Amino acid sequence: MGLALALSVSAAPFTDAALAQSFAPVAIVNDQIITGYDVEQRALLNSITRGGSADTAAALDELINDTLRLQAARRGGVDPTPEQVRAGFEEISRLNRRDPGQMRSGLLSRGISAEALDSQVKAEVAWRQYIIQRYGSRAAPTERDVEQMMPQESGAAPGETEYQLAEIRFPIGSGGQAAAMQQAQQAIADMTAGQRFFDVARARSSGPTAGLGGDLGWVARSGLSPAGSQAVGTMNTDRVSAPFVDGSDVVIYALRDTREAGGGETTIYTLAQLVVGVRPDAQQAAADAALAQANAVRQQITTCADVEARKGQYLPISGSLGELRLEAMPGPVREAVAGLDAGQITEPVRSNDGFHVIVVCDKASTGPTRDTRRVQATGQLRAQRLERYAKSLLRELKREAVIERR
Repeated sequence: MGLALALSVSAAPFTDAALAQSFAPVAIVNDQIITGYDVEQRALLNSITRGGSADTAAALDELINDTLRLQAARRGGVDPTPEQVRAGFEEISRLNRRDPGQMRSGLLSRGISAEALDSQVKAEVAWRQYIIQRYGSRAAPTERDVEQMMPQESGAAPGETEYQLAEIRFPIGSGGQAAAMQQAQQAIADMTAGQRFFDVARARSSGPTAGLGGDLGWVARSGLSPAGSQAVGTMNTDRVSAPFVDGSDVVIYALRDTREAGGGETTIYTLAQLVVGVRPDAQQAAADAALAQANAVRQQITTCADVEARKGQYLPISGSLGELRLEAMPGPVREAVAGLDAGQITEPVRSNDGFHVIVVCDKASTGPTRDTRRVQATGQLRAQRLERYAKSLLRELKREAVIERR
């Protein structure tokens, strides 16, 4: 069936000589023949699914590997049924976000025979089943392995802000603070000119994280020094801080991400605000009056509906802010909102516009919990080990096989 199909969709008819050459052996693997036609089909399949030209040398190498895999699987009692092969193709289709029927008919219409398509899928399915059968028990990771792979906890209390940080440190040595600050400013200039934070940290930082490109991982707000906490509290994600003095060092931070501790990877806040206007350069008396007004309205509202009802009395930016992740909020707003639950209200937050009173209308955590991440880490480790076993076994099969290329 597959051979007839392949012949019927070929671009040009084969002559008898071409047919003979196409079906002549090009390799023999432990007495099993691979023909020129097999290689042409695999090369065509690769060019369609991966792009690029049809590489017959690479196709032959793949077919030799598939032949060895199938032979080993059969010796181990593994021989996938047509139903299992079909399920394997459906899995591949889903991974490619394609409808299995449409994907199959599309490949067949472009000259791929059913046999060539199914033989590749069968080799993958058989090899996977055989590797799991042979090495599955050995590949199970220990609790210690899983813990080492899991992201390190920052020690943050539930609801506390955590920061994914990197640092560059310059010691305040004999040259004094001014010399260290000058080094830090040069590092800022290098990054402004296009150098990566990672590279500058490795080349210039004196901190213990220099070899890691300055990476500090996730750090709880409570785990930072007062100077570090103040610097990060005003930063936005994907920004670099101005140099600041932290103990005996001048430090530059890069803020990569922000989250709230307590289970979910991502917390989504639905917010609304009332903004009491005051100029950033206003006299202290005017600022104090605006702050008093903001504190008063904070005592008068309890819900986001109250915000909607009153927003016309305040700056036009008052009202719903929609759904926001912590890292999308300006630093001062993030610090005020992080840890609040639905229905709670921030203290007034100062900005260039005035004082913001923000209500948390709703709050939801999305993404995997720690237990889910633990299951994912276990599966990833097991898959990595099975892959190493599979590569090692294939190398052994090649060493022991009798392979004749023609």
